[in-house]
Amino acid sequence: MFSDPQAAPFFLPGSNTGVLLLHGFTSTPQSVRYVGESLHSASGATVLAPLLKGHGSSPEDLGHTCFLDWLGSAEEALEELGKHCGTIVAAGLSLGGTLALNMAIRHPDKVRAVTTINGSTGLYSAEHAAKFLETDSSSYFDGIGSDIRDETAREICYDRIPAKAIRERYFLTLSTGMMLPLLKQPILILQSRTDHVVDPRNAERIARECGSTDIRLRWLENSFHVATLDHDKDLIVNELATLLSRCNGVAG
Repeated sequence: MFSDPQAAPFFLPGSNTGVLLLHGFTSTPQSVRYVGESLHSASGATVLAPLLKGHGSSPEDLGHTCFLDWLGSAEEALEELGKHCGTIVAAGLSLGGTLALNMAIRHPDKVRAVTTINGSTGLYSAEHAAKFLETDSSSYFDGIGSDIRDETAREICYDRIPAKAIRERYFLTLSTGMMLPLLKQPILILQSRTDHVVDPRNAERIARECGSTDIRLRWLENSFHVATLDHDKDLIVNELATLLSRCNGVAG
């Protein structure tokens, strides 16, 4: 288990509008803590950032989980947030963005709007795709964390990734991407122009294929993949606060 308290899940009680804020693959709530705390201060919204199963402990633990476990963690958090808030926006970084899309698509009665930050929908580079066919279930790949332009920032994350977990991630991102036409809620898509983990074409795909009529795509010009810890982190906070204001009258 990571000893840094920044990596722990957090709950910030506030207004009747809540934000389910989901971290990315191999990461922890530390990667979204600045955005969550700043958004809470700026808007008064309630913010809940859970720890996805298999994360925050060891790569070996991640290798014993599957995509259903990650979905389960997100759905449990959505259910908990619903006890405190009447309006919920699902938001997430990377795989957290994929999960936010998935929550919005499968639980339209609970999710009012959705935000993806460098979210994946199954479009990968050839190099990434080759890893999906690794047959040795005991093998590991190098970590993908801390893709950050700001040299003073770091992400708390695993330095190794189980091959099994990479395959599970692929299934989740691919299936979520195929369901995009079912998404009808307002959507804010935030995508770094330069992203060494998620192909930026994913943002254009989300905007093109989702079923919403309320779509905003904002490019992040000064951040790499972990934009929530990078130079554009305050821009992300402002964009989310504006979305909350539009959804339920929360001042941003």
